[in-house]
Amino acid sequence: MVRAMTTALRRYQFSERLADILGESRRDLRFRVTLMITGGLVPPGPRGPGSPPATPAYAADFLIGVMAAPQQVNTVDAVRCYRALLPSRVVGGGTPGIALAPPAGSIAPEEPVVPLILADRPPFGEALARLLDRARDPEGCAGIADVLVGLWVGRGFPAAGLQFALPTETGRLLATQRYDLADGARPPAWLDPDAGGMADPGLFHSVFLPVRKLIEIGELTSPDERRPAVQGLGQTISDLAALARKAGHKRPWEKFLSKAALSETVAETIRDRSTALAEVKDFGSNPGNLRMMVHVPDDLPPSPALVVVLHGCTQTAASYDYGTGWSTLADRHGFVLLLPEQKRRNNPLRCFNWFRLEDTERGSGEAQSIRQMVEAMCRDHGVDRSRIYATGVSAGGAMTSVMLATYPDVFAGGAIIAGVPYRCAEGLQEGFEAIFQGRSRSPQAWGDLVRDASPHKGPWPKVSVWHGDADNTVTPLNAAEILKQWTDVHGLPAEPTIETDLDGHPRLIWQNADGEDLIVSQTIRGMAHGVPIDPLGPDGCGAAGPFILDVGVSSTQHIARAWGLTDVVRQVSPRPARTNGDTVHDGAQPEVEREIRVDVGRPADGPRVDPRRVVTQSLEAAGLLKAATGRADEGRGSRRSARRPSAGGIDVSSIVSKSLEMAGLATGGRGGAGTVAGVDIPGIIGKSFEIAGLAMAPREAPSGGEGGDEEEPGTADGGWQLLSGNLRTPTDGAVLFGYAVSGIGNEVGDKTRTVSCRIVLGNAPVLSYRRRLDLAASANALTTAAFRLLVDGVAVDEATVTGMDYAEPDWTARSDIDLGRFARRTVTLTFEVAAHANILMEVSAKAWVSDITVGEAGANA
Repeated sequence: MVRAMTTALRRYQFSERLADILGESRRDLRFRVTLMITGGLVPPGPRGPGSPPATPAYAADFLIGVMAAPQQVNTVDAVRCYRALLPSRVVGGGTPGIALAPPAGSIAPEEPVVPLILADRPPFGEALARLLDRARDPEGCAGIADVLVGLWVGRGFPAAGLQFALPTETGRLLATQRYDLADGARPPAWLDPDAGGMADPGLFHSVFLPVRKLIEIGELTSPDERRPAVQGLGQTISDLAALARKAGHKRPWEKFLSKAALSETVAETIRDRSTALAEVKDFGSNPGNLRMMVHVPDDLPPSPALVVVLHGCTQTAASYDYGTGWSTLADRHGFVLLLPEQKRRNNPLRCFNWFRLEDTERGSGEAQSIRQMVEAMCRDHGVDRSRIYATGVSAGGAMTSVMLATYPDVFAGGAIIAGVPYRCAEGLQEGFEAIFQGRSRSPQAWGDLVRDASPHKGPWPKVSVWHGDADNTVTPLNAAEILKQWTDVHGLPAEPTIETDLDGHPRLIWQNADGEDLIVSQTIRGMAHGVPIDPLGPDGCGAAGPFILDVGVSSTQHIARAWGLTDVVRQVSPRPARTNGDTVHDGAQPEVEREIRVDVGRPADGPRVDPRRVVTQSLEAAGLLKAATGRADEGRGSRRSARRPSAGGIDVSSIVSKSLEMAGLATGGRGGAGTVAGVDIPGIIGKSFEIAGLAMAPREAPSGGEGGDEEEPGTADGGWQLLSGNLRTPTDGAVLFGYAVSGIGNEVGDKTRTVSCRIVLGNAPVLSYRRRLDLAASANALTTAAFRLLVDGVAVDEATVTGMDYAEPDWTARSDIDLGRFARRTVTLTFEVAAHANILMEVSAKAWVSDITVGEAGANA
């Protein structure tokens, strides 16, 4: 691509040239500039040669005003509204239509969605300004032209989109990054009924700008001198995008970025709510400019141990702690946590800068900041200095390598998860090569790097290395190189002392002459990039999410046990931050996912209770759940071999009554079924669920006729509830009704309602159910309504309408849906209804579900 030489223009000249590029009237655009100045969007300035320069930010606002406003008078309102639109969904086209199954051409989670310069998901105005700024230099221009098709802005609805051509195995897939109103935001005046506006139903009125014109516009802009550079980072975000295009790095880097975008969404969601962490601000000079987050359990024992926990890229201290469950273990066993957190100003993806020399040397940068934090913890909490440990994943695993090498006199041990050896890279380019390809050195060469990092001469920290053999982000070769590095430092042979396994996963152990474990290698078969967890069972902790993978093996628990941190078990109450009903699943949207939980307590002298087992048994006793035709793989242990639910709805009062009686906490005597000292606990909990919107009281079918039509729920925002009465189901069984609505009550955007349960799958699981759907999304060409059945956040059945209405007049049987990819796992089964309106017109999704059965393929043949 040959670019003509262009000169950055002043505002006045820019409006003239923009009119020519867009084919608009110069007089019209001059008047729009005047409106932007009088409206306070841009400061006034002289015309002609003295006009202020047209920066990318100015150009983005001006372009939005021209494209979005249907009339000149709407220009200022359009700019203020549309530049604040937030990134929402990624769609594969976005034209009106109906999809009655997960589309084969849907965008896979590992596919790239946006360039790296947009990986932090900025609002539409900032995203457009960055693209215009990137178009100013030849290399950035080529990168944009390679993936971006163009952008569109809706005038009949407050929405915009960036269209990308994404590479796939068979060609290129057209995908659109949508931008929509934030929750609670008002539409522009010409679309707001409260301001005298009115949206035209069925009007698909949008303006499209191809990428060649976007680049041409960007070439006319001047750099914005007020925009700060990324502090302390040798390469700009644009340079990072250029590195991603280099041969051999592009595809794995893009896969990582697409998953990182989801990880960041989860991280921000968890950051916004109550967590178990607190921030300490005065801990030293902090040359690395990091945040110090800590967790100190109540009633801390004297001389506690300290664990330094280092998050991965796009994660935060809170999201990594939530996912891995370290604070749960700290409360349970009585030790303190230090969770350093990276700032976006230091690294645009919030990675620790393990590849920069100044951040990986003793007494310098980020390594020194973490050392100062450790010292502050020792001083403030009387930490036992002989029991200080470090662990982390990905960039946090690489930083764990740094801390063990630069401060071996401080740390007794460390656990490196999906990380790299110390000093495997000097600079970002070598960093890419290290993580994607791996760098091989002799054991002595690796060992010398550690020995030269400090004046320490031993003893050396104990080290464990955790890695998934299906990791396509950080090649498993790095695990082998870390082992070479630390076996050499410890003076151990290349061959391990013991070869064994952990729950079927290979485990290698190097011991000294006294039989003490010094180095441990733990490979997790079939695991991708991330940290392995096991949130279930009596010792379970953490919650699955992006880069936090439920594989039935808790690295958190095993690492803490190896360090002797679990020897003492304390009785602690659940922390409120852990029981607020929010759940985060890999691939799900945490802000809308809700799971019904029943926590059964016990008196101080009462029996021990396994709530999960008691509730499961009571569900079966109540006739709401049935044992399926097969059992889970017996080899996975007692927790994995529990019977699976196969059908039915939810009767909260009956469930809790049976649970309390079976636990010995209540009786069905004179006080009423399931009461304690005459108190109707099931009724109270049932009513609480209703108030919380997690369940509703059963409702009788309408009278008259042969059952009549089903009624809609009484709540405006919908939800899920159990219906009873004659609903004309195929088997007259219980019916689960879900309802989501958007575009009413002055609220637009995504409205999603879910109901979930955990089930254990066998060797060849299949799922069947019946449904009736009423999906109404004809407000305009971009409104959507959907019903989905998800397993661990993956859609296995789906019905989605865009810009249309769809209703099933009778019950539809969905039979033998193959769940083989989830075989022999405990999974979350979720029914979801979702509605998305971009204007104040009703869009709704209603679903009736019955006869849910999970069984084994061929069991009834």
